[in-house]
Amino acid sequence: MTWTALVLVLISAVAHAGWNFYGKKSSPSIAFFFLVTLFGFLLFAPILALHTELIAAFDTQILLLLLATGLFQAVYLSALAAAYQAGEMSIAYPIARSSPLIIVCLTAFALGQRDSISTQAIIGVALIVGGCLFIPMTRFSDLRWSNYGNRTTAFALLAAFATAGYSIVDDAATAQMRELVDPISARPWADPLQVSLVYVTLQCLSAALWMSLLIAVVSKERERLKPLLRHSLVRCIGTAAFMTGAYALVILAMAFASNVSYVVAFRQVSIPLGVLMAVVGFKEKLYPPKVAGVFTTVCGLVAVALG
Repeated sequence: MTWTALVLVLISAVAHAGWNFYGKKSSPSIAFFFLVTLFGFLLFAPILALHTELIAAFDTQILLLLLATGLFQAVYLSALAAAYQAGEMSIAYPIARSSPLIIVCLTAFALGQRDSISTQAIIGVALIVGGCLFIPMTRFSDLRWSNYGNRTTAFALLAAFATAGYSIVDDAATAQMRELVDPISARPWADPLQVSLVYVTLQCLSAALWMSLLIAVVSKERERLKPLLRHSLVRCIGTAAFMTGAYALVILAMAFASNVSYVVAFRQVSIPLGVLMAVVGFKEKLYPPKVAGVFTTVCGLVAVALG
């Protein structure tokens, strides 16, 4: 991985942990993350004007995948908001960030794709599971159901399931978008980087549409919109820039890396960064099991990414 890729991924990791910190700090809610996804779309919308031919070439399947990824993203952000409302970021963030890899691996096993998962990846998944078990504990001897059977862990795991969902959908959708070609010249309508930027912009729009339906149903969330627009507009826009920009930077970093796995692995530095932000910003307690859990989880994530 080149120094350019290294710096881009590091900035992305800081941005990812940063938007989660702002999300937690801003009294997280569906209304808040709706505005974040909406502003994320608006910030990157000019990209769409440069790629109208690519968008015009979308078939029904790509449009359905965009709707699906938006639904998963809406569930993810709603669950993340609920997890942050219920408990500490230093518990919810590592679980929500790391658990999707477990789910993706289990899905591969269920679909009969065992050959695609190496022994190292299986060991990595075991480390992730072990790390997640340590994170909610205050003492190493404090292993009991009440540490896990709570709203924070439940919603963090729901966020993880949704992350795994949109990750699988994103892979399928962007692969189909890259195959779209000009019928005359037979050249792709856009290169992989352009496809990814267009996709993440449309993903924000799709998620915002799904979340608007949630807001229409939940009166409490509608009531939160005006105060957020009046008092937290800058924070919403800033979080949108961090959230959408973090993903765009990772996509850009992949163009400078000889092996995408290294980008995926190095991204996991966001987990200890997120925990550090929670400890410093929210004065959350950093118990020894939490430190051990975060370290073990990161080791597992790196093992999976490089395996």
